[in-house]
Amino acid sequence: MAPECVVCGTETPVSDACPHCGAACCTAHQPPEAHDCPGTDAGDTSGWRLDLDGRDGSDGDRPSEPLSSLFRPGIGLAVLTLLVVVAALAAVAWGGPLGGDLDTGAVEDHIEDRSDEKRVAADVGETRHDATLAAVARNHSRDMRDRGFVNHTNPDGEDPEDRVRAAGLDCLPGENIYQAPRGALASSEAGLADHVVRSWMDSPGHRRTLLRERYTRQGVGVAVGDDAVYVTQLFC
Repeated sequence: MAPECVVCGTETPVSDACPHCGAACCTAHQPPEAHDCPGTDAGDTSGWRLDLDGRDGSDGDRPSEPLSSLFRPGIGLAVLTLLVVVAALAAVAWGGPLGGDLDTGAVEDHIEDRSDEKRVAADVGETRHDATLAAVARNHSRDMRDRGFVNHTNPDGEDPEDRVRAAGLDCLPGENIYQAPRGALASSEAGLADHVVRSWMDSPGHRRTLLRERYTRQGVGVAVGDDAVYVTQLFC
């Protein structure tokens, strides 16, 4: 059965879901103002991307502000969360619907490949896969899932730089994170990956991180929860 519009109850395809909050909406009620959308600022990257370059006017030096100042408390999760919408037909085109569990390794590979395609198109050079970065990213995604948070800084106060350093890497990292609903909205590995990268590219802060020229290595980690998929992308 097709989902029903949250306003009028009319059956509506998954492809008509609101791209900001993920709510099922008929054509008439898809505009944000027509269904009281809580996520019209979903492109705002405050607290959702971390690129330590340029915080003090330089390019590559450590920021003059503490990392804690980069995250604004009190901003609604619905406003910050970038939700993924994958149409059923698009899912088939990108690799077919999932019959069972999401193949997280395939999603990770696709995200890295899509990101490198965008970097090559922007003439900033592709990256090479870094297994250590991927492990750090995967652990952070699992931590967000298991402890119920979505942020660059975990409940213990550890930020991306702390996690990368603890893994033995000496670099100034850039990080993008993403939370996407499961079910019909995450119906193929390649389709999900493509939409995650599209959403990052449509968000100025995430795009800046993804296309930072000095980055040469990349690792992506995906974790699947009961209701959502968590993605972390790390660059060095």
